[in-house]
Amino acid sequence: MDYIDFDGVILDTEENLFRDWRKNPNYKMLSENTKINYIQNVDWHSILLNSQIINDSIYYLKQMDPTTSAILTRIHSLENEGGEKVKFIRSHGIKQPIILNPYNVEKCDMVDPVGSRLVDDNLWNLVGWEEKGGIPIFFDMDDNNIDSWNRENTYGYKRVLDLSSLLNRRG
Repeated sequence: MDYIDFDGVILDTEENLFRDWRKNPNYKMLSENTKINYIQNVDWHSILLNSQIINDSIYYLKQMDPTTSAILTRIHSLENEGGEKVKFIRSHGIKQPIILNPYNVEKCDMVDPVGSRLVDDNLWNLVGWEEKGGIPIFFDMDDNNIDSWNRENTYGYKRVLDLSSLLNRRG
């Protein structure tokens, strides 16, 4: 099975999501709970509507077999973020199953990773995935070997710039 992350792989939500958050001059000093509350209550419909599709990801998802691939996305709220992501994905004609992963549960604990590939822009998710028998694939949108949290891919994970390599199931 191929699991594909949403934020940072399908859609570049980061800039729109944290634009208002970063206007607070003390945002780096705010608690993690304050940040989670912000993410839970932001207007996710607007965030998704105004975010860029990354490297033809929608096109490639439509070409993939929905019986051998799924979207595995971390969410902070079911009704707001989760619901809007599902609506966005379905409105673009994507047929893959969508697994809404609570923010406090690791992706490698949400599904059985053994022998399955995870395409993710967050190296931390890939480390846990590999530790539990999965195949990590680092989505490197900018082709700079740096993940979405500014960590370098020192693990040597296979890098992809788009989802085209998943069209060949084991490519």
